[in-house]
Amino acid sequence: LWLQQFQYTGLKDAEEAVTLACAKAMFVSRWMLFCTVLASLWTDCAIAKMVMGIASGSDYQLVSTFCFTFPRASPGQPVQNGHIHSQTIVSADGHKFLVVNYTDLSKGLSCEELVKGAKVIEPLVEKTKEVVAYDLTLNVEASMNRQNIATVIARCGQTINAEYIVEFTNPAGSYFDQQFACAEQGLLSSYLWISLITIVLAPSFFSAMRTLQRRQAHNDLSAIFFTSASFFGVRIWLFTVHLLVYSRNGMGLGMLLFVAQFLDFLATTMAAVVLLALVHGVYMVRASVPAGSAERVALMRITGSFAATFLVSTLFCGFKVDGPLSPFGVLRGTVAMPYIVSRTLTGFFCLNQGMKLAQESDAAQKKPNILRFTAVAAGWLLLLPAVMLFSGDESWHREAVVLDLAGLAMYCVLLWDFWPTRFGALFSCIKPTDRMHPYAEFS
Repeated sequence: LWLQQFQYTGLKDAEEAVTLACAKAMFVSRWMLFCTVLASLWTDCAIAKMVMGIASGSDYQLVSTFCFTFPRASPGQPVQNGHIHSQTIVSADGHKFLVVNYTDLSKGLSCEELVKGAKVIEPLVEKTKEVVAYDLTLNVEASMNRQNIATVIARCGQTINAEYIVEFTNPAGSYFDQQFACAEQGLLSSYLWISLITIVLAPSFFSAMRTLQRRQAHNDLSAIFFTSASFFGVRIWLFTVHLLVYSRNGMGLGMLLFVAQFLDFLATTMAAVVLLALVHGVYMVRASVPAGSAERVALMRITGSFAATFLVSTLFCGFKVDGPLSPFGVLRGTVAMPYIVSRTLTGFFCLNQGMKLAQESDAAQKKPNILRFTAVAAGWLLLLPAVMLFSGDESWHREAVVLDLAGLAMYCVLLWDFWPTRFGALFSCIKPTDRMHPYAEFS
């Protein structure tokens, strides 16, 4: 084929054809490699949550937490047990493997107090002077149904030094729930549906973006909006793939989860920038927020605070070992509090600014649009702080789904206003550019 193109279309076209064919071959090969890796992970089924790591540096260390779910037993049938399987390597005596209540651990009790209140204490005995591998399987009875437990390696009064692999298995269920703790059960099925919804909606977003591009009608806000929407969709798909792999090997793909959480940071920050600009009437009632004005300074401070605190929260969430299955770059705890506060302030800032702009006479024509953007911005930004404040870890599955459905609804509402047939009427106050004013150098 390349030789025929060389003969009939000339050297330049032949080189372009070869380059295009090579690019296609590289894309296909990479896609096949990804599918092969994913298939190997899918077939390697562990049917248990698996955690591995090294414990060192203090007299005790949390290995992992889990919440077992027991099905209802039929009359006359015994209830199956859950299992904790631990493989530990120690090189010194005095180590203990503990199973404790997570509430005791969260209280910050000392090592001695944890040992005293532990449900299970298994000494990791060193039989020889060499390194010892200790294999332990514990049965978890139905009395522990839906209770958060924690596994701990302790060596009170001395520094621990151990390597471990720990597996948690619910007593029964499919790959949709057997490896998942109580609050995480249902995540996989929910995100399969959300992924399907994003796939169905993707052509609409792509069509609107391409139409605006062909008409050369894009402005800064539309470019940021469609980029943010694409990051949102890719993040949903990556997190779903992580859950699929997690359901088979009990670990998932840590790097894929980190990429998904970082895409959440990018998509959310970009969406916040778009909403902040809309409630300020940018391109609707004015070309820009005046440079050097107090309004511009407040806008920059709010935006900078939002992005900086969210970045710190995302990095902490991404590098946290054995964290919860979260599609967002935010976790419960003190590290996320600055971001939660910043997001709350941003929500009220949008509400105040939007209501203020809607009352101005210059914005009378666009008042319905401004009020709609204000409601969307305030509702979307304040939903996450409200969820973090008024809910607990037990309902995380429902909260994650609600937050992502709210984000999807926000993008769909903005797409309605950014649709090509309404785009020109909405953004009628265009900022001068070189393309719009080709003879600006003569003014």
